[in-house]
Amino acid sequence: MYIKNVNQNRIIPYRMLLSATSAIKELVERILPENGVPSMRIGLEKLELILQSSVKKAEDGLPVVGYHFSFPAEFLQCFDCVPVCVEGTSYFLAAFLEGGSEKYYDLMHNYGHPFHTCTSQKGTMGMTLDNLFKFDSLITPAAPCDCTIASYPFFKHEKEIPLVLLDMPFLREEKSYEYYANQLKEGLIKLGKVIGQEPDFNKLKKAIELENQVNKLKLEIFELIKTTPSPISNLYNAISAGLSIFISGTPENLSYYKQMLEIIKKRYKTREHHGGEEKIRSIWPYMITFFSIDLMEWLDRELGLSVLFDIFNYNFYDPINTKSDLNAMFYGMSRKSMGLPMVRQSTEFFGPFIEYCINFAKDFSADCFIYTQSIACKQFGSVPQLLREALKEEVGIPMLLIEFDAGDARMTSLKSFKEKISMFTQTLS
Repeated sequence: MYIKNVNQNRIIPYRMLLSATSAIKELVERILPENGVPSMRIGLEKLELILQSSVKKAEDGLPVVGYHFSFPAEFLQCFDCVPVCVEGTSYFLAAFLEGGSEKYYDLMHNYGHPFHTCTSQKGTMGMTLDNLFKFDSLITPAAPCDCTIASYPFFKHEKEIPLVLLDMPFLREEKSYEYYANQLKEGLIKLGKVIGQEPDFNKLKKAIELENQVNKLKLEIFELIKTTPSPISNLYNAISAGLSIFISGTPENLSYYKQMLEIIKKRYKTREHHGGEEKIRSIWPYMITFFSIDLMEWLDRELGLSVLFDIFNYNFYDPINTKSDLNAMFYGMSRKSMGLPMVRQSTEFFGPFIEYCINFAKDFSADCFIYTQSIACKQFGSVPQLLREALKEEVGIPMLLIEFDAGDARMTSLKSFKEKISMFTQTLS
């Protein structure tokens, strides 16, 4: 039976993140012109509000529930709880703080966790090992990668935190969607028993309806990116990825995309480019550098290189039906979940991935691809060379491959990134 926990220090990393967010927000407001990098200005404002709410809820003793980034945050709106994204926490702190989450990666290495596993999980694991997080439960699907399955049991076996594991199939068939729909429903009921609450499916329905609206706005923005020059800033991709994982299912998330769509429409009409002049249009089919999102601004300003989108910004889904019954709603939730960023790519064969990359290159008039191969994503290790050859053959454009760790600058530094991309762009002229 869940016992209310009034310990105010259950989510210290969120307090750290709130402090960093507020400080960066103040700097942005003081230093940048009013219209400078609006994606970051508006995004920080929304993130700060959600973090403030989370800290307050934790102080009030509501249960703290850790969730995997591929378990959409809006699904937890059926509970009065404090949702904490395991992967998002590691990478936001890596982006916002000097040294980021490196101390906590090293804690886990010393504990015995392999160095080549995913830092997105390893950071929060280290914070939990250091007693900075006190979770009441965690929930994760058995996807998208081996690192997830190897890492999440740590919370259960080392810290005795109840873990709700949802079995996600690999096959993309009707029976798979129906099976995972049942896993989602049963998983939420099981989580409710752990934290002493009945899931409120009416609240869940409202959160899903908000995200249906968000998805529509994102699709409209995605279409506008096809124009030359691109009407988004590179930083939009980083902020959008973070907010989609952290604050989905909230009015703040919907507000962010409404505001961004209006700004992007104005740029589209005036053919304005955030960096001044768009010289190169790039697609990053995998991840950007979370340990240093300021690379995105440097690419815009110094190289005139647009990052049209990355893996977290080209995945969309059919609106979830909330008007029929719970079975229809959970079926839609299942289809969305199994098509989320990294889940879809990592649980399919490489053929579909290469095919839609080729189509993207054509539809978005890309000059090149930049593929960041994460040390942790071994399931994708053989794909880059196949994609490089396909892009050259089918579209006639090159691809740069950079091996890195998305959250740890000590593997491939920001300086090295800049040098590699600068040299690569010289071959495009």
